[in-house]
Amino acid sequence: MVITNIRNLYKILSESRTAAERRATLAVLGDSPAADEIAAVLGAQRSVRGAEVVICVLGPGESTPSGVEPVLTVSIGSGPGDVVLAGTTEQDIREDLIPRLLDEVDEDYLLPLGRAYESLRRPVCEKIVRNNARQNAVIGALPIPGADMPVMTANQARMVLSIAAVYGEELSLERARELVGVVAAGFGLRALSRQLVKFIPFGGWAAAAAIAYSGTLAMGRASILYFERGKEMPGEEEMERIRAQAEEEARRYGGGR
Repeated sequence: MVITNIRNLYKILSESRTAAERRATLAVLGDSPAADEIAAVLGAQRSVRGAEVVICVLGPGESTPSGVEPVLTVSIGSGPGDVVLAGTTEQDIREDLIPRLLDEVDEDYLLPLGRAYESLRRPVCEKIVRNNARQNAVIGALPIPGADMPVMTANQARMVLSIAAVYGEELSLERARELVGVVAAGFGLRALSRQLVKFIPFGGWAAAAAIAYSGTLAMGRASILYFERGKEMPGEEEMERIRAQAEEEARRYGGGR
């Protein structure tokens, strides 16, 4: 993946920078100890004042407070919430609450939430990666030879810069060119695409869609590790595991289309 058109890269950079600068304050409302525990795991404030994203924890018989429009309501054990958690352990919150929160929140808030809250950083990046992988799968299936590459490349660049922004990287033009180039060069996606053709039992558009999905997924996952580890490239053995997992997910994705 190489972005040779500086104007295109600048446009992508501008979009990523605007998203990163958007404000997204998270609040958890509710009077129960469960609300305190959820707020502590998320790192959220307990007041609705100044909050753009609100979670409301409801006890038995409770309803959303007047004048509050939560993105999500939560109950523990049973109750009227959009999400009913078995408990308030960190595992419950990370596995059952956070994914639903990221599904419900406006997409414009994803990047700033990940940037502002460490608890959401990895889940937000995974969401960004999956969104881009699905988009590129659709683009890869277009029956116009060569028409897909510029758009897929732009999507991959946008994905890498979004992940970089979540991990607090400065998004200058020079830095963006460096990051996109380093990440693309390090992950061997052309080799992945050639290899994947041998394993996916489809032809035509299905193979192209699966390659686009898998390649984007692998690049995104490796990018997360790269920024998570302070810009240290995953080793070849780890990259092979990432590729293998991406290939398997591409098979399942292709089979479910």
